[in-house]
Amino acid sequence: MTNILAALAIAALAVPAAAGVPAEPAATVAGNLVTHPQERLAVRLPRSATHLGSERFTLYGVADAEVHVFVEADADKRMRRLWWVQFESYLPSKPELSYNYADGNRPVALGGVTTWLRSNPVSTTGPTRAGSDREHVFGILRRAGIAIPAEAMNVRMVQLLDDRAGTGKGARRELMVIYSEHLALSGKTLAELTADGKPNAAWAPIEQGLIRRATGSVSIERN
Repeated sequence: MTNILAALAIAALAVPAAAGVPAEPAATVAGNLVTHPQERLAVRLPRSATHLGSERFTLYGVADAEVHVFVEADADKRMRRLWWVQFESYLPSKPELSYNYADGNRPVALGGVTTWLRSNPVSTTGPTRAGSDREHVFGILRRAGIAIPAEAMNVRMVQLLDDRAGTGKGARRELMVIYSEHLALSGKTLAELTADGKPNAAWAPIEQGLIRRATGSVSIERN
């Protein structure tokens, strides 16, 4: 549900849980593997990814969400790479709501499943909406003492878990993985890669490599 432009642009004041939303995440974490038994899938990340924490919460009063945060940091605990794994589903009390990723995202195959992808260079210093998934992720990072870079580059990958036809519409359950890197690793600044708040031509070759690293670092396994 997170907008990629705000994901790390991607401290935790949790919204009170709605009735029926457990406090404990449904997925378990063992090393670099996140396993969700109900969805019968697992997300495998690189061995260099360190798990910092997980939280489950009611998102904006309409969805059951849980986040699992992993980083690769330097010796000074400055974030180099981030993996933000999120399972989310609309509450039964909101039957009128569904996800739509067909607009504004590109379809790619990840693990043989249609995955909706979007990427951007971003600033992480903007305001955070209270109760947002971003707020929970930032809280986990800060409590772990991880320094969040002021500028980052992100790839958001979404699989709709009840959209067997791969239409990108009408689904109510999703798996989202946001992969992020410190923008300084590209040798560029946000000002050099954007114009009027949007990516410019200089972003394209950097984006290609970023997407390769993002998709290559995430394996989604089903059983």
